[in-house]
Amino acid sequence: MECVTYGTAGMVTTREFISMACWHLLTHPELAARYRAAEQQERLASLAEIIRLEPVVGHLYRRMQQPVTVTDAGRRHTLSPGDLVDICVRQANTDPDTAGAQPHDLCPGRDMPGADASGLSFGDGAHKCPGRPLALLESDVLLTKLLGHRPRIVREPRLGWDDLVAGYTLRDFELAFDAPA
Repeated sequence: MECVTYGTAGMVTTREFISMACWHLLTHPELAARYRAAEQQERLASLAEIIRLEPVVGHLYRRMQQPVTVTDAGRRHTLSPGDLVDICVRQANTDPDTAGAQPHDLCPGRDMPGADASGLSFGDGAHKCPGRPLALLESDVLLTKLLGHRPRIVREPRLGWDDLVAGYTLRDFELAFDAPA
């Protein structure tokens, strides 16, 4: 049951991410051109940067197993075993201390010292999403093929919200392709 649950969650979140990445690429022609011309490593860096800015899952909830003291804005806080911690992925991913200058800008290949290029979009540590490589690779395969056909947006997606994962949904995104010459 656990494998089915995780597998389904991975498919749903990857579907949303592919739509979001496609939307970013098609609304930034210079980024799409760079993506089409790039080798796989650079394309994956672009996808990691897009999901850093647009995490499909907005919050990670973790129950503390041992005491931990953290410092935030000069204040110390002690978290005790049993405490529930809500990590806001969007805020963590755009923290200037990790993401650097202009943390809200799309900058593939951004230097993220001590952090994964996708921030906390796939979790971290023992709870890191094991499907991360697959999600990025399958997104790259689909988007590379799709962009090779030079799609254009006919209808912008309708942006919605999924309370279960505290993340976005994109619906009714419509693309068109010109007939080959």
